[in-house]
Amino acid sequence: MVFDIDVVGDEGLDVKIQVNKDQFEMDQESCSLNKDVAVSGHLTRVGDDVYLQGKVTTELALNCSRCLDPLTHSVDSKLKAHFVPPNPDPDSAGEVELQASDIDTEVYEGHQIDLTQSILDGILLTVPVVCLCSEDCKGMCPQCGMKLNQGSCECASEASVDSRLEVLKQLKINYK
Repeated sequence: MVFDIDVVGDEGLDVKIQVNKDQFEMDQESCSLNKDVAVSGHLTRVGDDVYLQGKVTTELALNCSRCLDPLTHSVDSKLKAHFVPPNPDPDSAGEVELQASDIDTEVYEGHQIDLTQSILDGILLTVPVVCLCSEDCKGMCPQCGMKLNQGSCECASEASVDSRLEVLKQLKINYK
């Protein structure tokens, strides 16, 4: 997904590509791509800056945060990126204060921009913090590990209290 910035003319360049899911390295063990990635968008060039506006669609394989069952997550995300050439000013190599507009900015080398990282970021930003197989997922028993969606276990009825917290239990009883 590398484009030469010279092919992006004054009118821009429409992009519509299907990328094999194996071209993306997912650095999370519990997150993988189920389908190839479809990317559509428009590249616009202003001087040496290149702007990308578009969308990405695919499907992720995730695990439920409560019971660890596998689930699929559809991705239909907007893409927005700003590619800039490296700063030629050698004095600016020190600390730089980032602005809110710098979040979508990427530096390109030579005359080529690589959309891979922008697409991957667009995919990963859609992953919810808590992934649930269903809203009423009961999770797993913390003692025996049984999936509580499939039935109950004997651990739930035992309800053991940590011996170090027994004093607090007595305080609660005495407070009533």
